[in-house]
Amino acid sequence: MALIFLRRSDGALRFEPEPYNRKLELNNSGKVHCKVAGGVSPTVQWFLNEQDPLPEGVTSQNGTLMVTEAARRHSGQYTCRATDGDHSITAKITLDVVVSPRVIEPESGQQKHVSVGQTVRLDCTASGDPPPTIHWDRNLTVLNRQQLDVDEEGGANATFSRLLLLKNGSLLIREAIEQDSDRYGCTAGSAAGLDRNELVLIVHPEGELPPSESTGVAGKAVLVSISVAGAYMLLVLALMVYCRRRRLKRRQRGEKLELEMQEGREKLVEEGEEEKKTQNGGAVQNGRLLPLDRDSGADNSEVSGISRASKKSGQYEHLTIPRTLLTEQITLGRGEFGDVLMAKIDMTQVRKLRSKDEAETEAQIKPVLVKVLTTKDEVQLAEFRRQLDLFSRVRHENVARLIGLCNEADPHYMLLEHTDWGDLKSFLIATRSEEEDAEYSARVGPAYVPRSERRAEQLQPQHRALLATHLAAAAARLAAKRATHRDIAARNCVITSQLHLKLSFPALTRGPHSHEYFKLHDQVIPLRWLPSEAVLEGEYSTKSDVYMFAASVWEIYTKAELPFAKLNDNSVLERLKTGKQEWVTPSTMPERLAALLKRCWSHSPTDRPQFTEICEEVTNILQEITAENASQHSQTAEVEE
Repeated sequence: MALIFLRRSDGALRFEPEPYNRKLELNNSGKVHCKVAGGVSPTVQWFLNEQDPLPEGVTSQNGTLMVTEAARRHSGQYTCRATDGDHSITAKITLDVVVSPRVIEPESGQQKHVSVGQTVRLDCTASGDPPPTIHWDRNLTVLNRQQLDVDEEGGANATFSRLLLLKNGSLLIREAIEQDSDRYGCTAGSAAGLDRNELVLIVHPEGELPPSESTGVAGKAVLVSISVAGAYMLLVLALMVYCRRRRLKRRQRGEKLELEMQEGREKLVEEGEEEKKTQNGGAVQNGRLLPLDRDSGADNSEVSGISRASKKSGQYEHLTIPRTLLTEQITLGRGEFGDVLMAKIDMTQVRKLRSKDEAETEAQIKPVLVKVLTTKDEVQLAEFRRQLDLFSRVRHENVARLIGLCNEADPHYMLLEHTDWGDLKSFLIATRSEEEDAEYSARVGPAYVPRSERRAEQLQPQHRALLATHLAAAAARLAAKRATHRDIAARNCVITSQLHLKLSFPALTRGPHSHEYFKLHDQVIPLRWLPSEAVLEGEYSTKSDVYMFAASVWEIYTKAELPFAKLNDNSVLERLKTGKQEWVTPSTMPERLAALLKRCWSHSPTDRPQFTEICEEVTNILQEITAENASQHSQTAEVEE
């Protein structure tokens, strides 16, 4: 279908922005936008190759290439042609239909027990199209032949190296020692994405291997047989109890019906009519009909519907915490769901709730971030559930922990781990000297955010690299769980007094950070931190998180300057549309890190690196800086002596 623009001539005909190559998951839907500006009344059409008709299942609507269900036959080159009278322009893209990698072995959370001195093989098998490449990491540090005692099969030191990366994707550890005990991750990556599963290797002293691991194949077979037999017996018992209960209910129902007939009351008909009325008047939530609770009055608000739905399903029951445990509540600002508070909670009481332990122990008061859910907007309710799911699934030392959910009454509270030093942005601003603050104020003018009264020590090069490493590890963990953050920035990170960074999600859209958000199409977005595909097309992915990660590292090295501070929001939006948004790295940033960030800011998502590569590179940069500092200290000490 051709899209016709009826307007005055607006300069030369041009794409704004130019469409780029896309990869679609097999059997999924997708779209590619082709937007033009200029001309008088241009028409926009899509073709297969140069001018062939589009294949079945692919359509062109309002200048957008639509794929309803991606099949392998849809792969190929497509051309977008914009015509205005005698003048026309074309843009070509390549559409690839892929299958995302999936790690089959090891299973997530698997444990492997071996004895000291044994040779252990950790297998990794994965599926995907194109076939994925396999990498092993130890505690998120990628294993490669540049490391001591590590080599690849067929390498020069393969015979002597204790850790060997086999060509079939397995990791061989010879003569295991107790120090080999750690988390080992297998990452399968390709142009279609990546997947990662992690196992825990436990090396026991000789003679202390657990019985289940030392009984051999025969012992394991017996154990499996006993387990299956036990499960079968439990299933039979459960069926017997279920059948007995059902017979009892039928008998009671029959006796009740007989009594009603004797008394001359036709309750059966009346109850059927009442049920219809309840269904017709019930609250609809997420496309599902929820009957009103008889003890809840007439309140059928959407937030109340969420409360009843979660209580019925028990989905969040394990997260429930009474809000009476919260003390010293302070309002920080307002976020996308409602107020954002800081409070304190006794973690000892939380652990007692979870473990049902009544033993008296000393109180452990910790700060928590409280996100209050007061909105009734369907989109925001879905985002609240998404964030709740994200922090409940992702556990990592550099990701704020989900403490719990106060859902016994409206409004609901999401509780996230907080820190003694608060958000990273405020901390970075506090590290500015008076001279740096005055220079920044003179340079950016109205965009200047004055320093608070709080002061912090200047960050050394290794400290900045350490914070970047922490943030990379957190984002990599999200990517490994196939989760996206969508708002990575210094304002949404927290930091401890030990310089330990954790990725969080305060998102104060109204409050101290409101100037960092922009309202576009009824959505509040962090415009200056987002790539063009997220702003213009609403497409968020791990690759958009990569872009935002780079912007956050830029904040660390500029001491929380506002990106593109000299431009207003509309100018930033216009530059994103035209593809002219250019980041400039500060002079204090190491060259290797600056080169990495420029790749992360690539216009095309496919040109941005994966988080596994980012983690490895940032870790190497940190090691270089640390080694250089150690060398300088050593030389200084020698001179003094």
